[in-house]
Amino acid sequence: MTMTPLAWAFLFTSLLLGSFLVANYLVARGVPFHLARKVAHLSAGVPIGLSPLVFPSVWYPAGLALAFLALLTLSHQIDLLPGVSRRGRWSEVGFPMAVLLCLSLWPISPWAAALPGLWVALGDGVAGLVRALVYKRPCKGLWGSAACIALCAPFAVLVHPFWIGVAGVIGFTITEYLSGDLAPIKVDDNLSAPVAAASIMGVLLGVLWVL
Repeated sequence: MTMTPLAWAFLFTSLLLGSFLVANYLVARGVPFHLARKVAHLSAGVPIGLSPLVFPSVWYPAGLALAFLALLTLSHQIDLLPGVSRRGRWSEVGFPMAVLLCLSLWPISPWAAALPGLWVALGDGVAGLVRALVYKRPCKGLWGSAACIALCAPFAVLVHPFWIGVAGVIGFTITEYLSGDLAPIKVDDNLSAPVAAASIMGVLLGVLWVL
């Protein structure tokens, strides 16, 4: 039996809430915060990234992103999600904010709107893990960027034409490398990288439409 969009929304919400609990557990067991929150990254970004496959309109993924944003904001007030966000640290809200901005591309290209969220989950998440393994410290290293682009690039074929997706991946990876507390641009890469990717793809799709 085919699942309805509401059933998919319920499944994705359950997955997201479950990942928050797992991240909380990992932090309580001594896992570093920057690694534990990658669990939530994956569980939040994958449903958003795959939303064109299961949702007929933008309102479903937008609702998920809004709920994610509200939950993170609440956590800053009552320390609800110590494995995902912390009081005084607002960078985590950049991810759902970026998703909402990227989803404005949905009428033009649902995949161009959704994939930046997936790239944050997979590319940025894996980049952080690779850097932790290779450099043994929090940093912005090229090995992480290489892992990011290698993991994200195959999804570019979902954008039509595919070279626009490739341009989006390249823009995402460069912005991720240049953004963050340890980078020259002191803007959270969870916000800057997906917005940069969506902006590049949006401009190119607009130019292509005009031509």
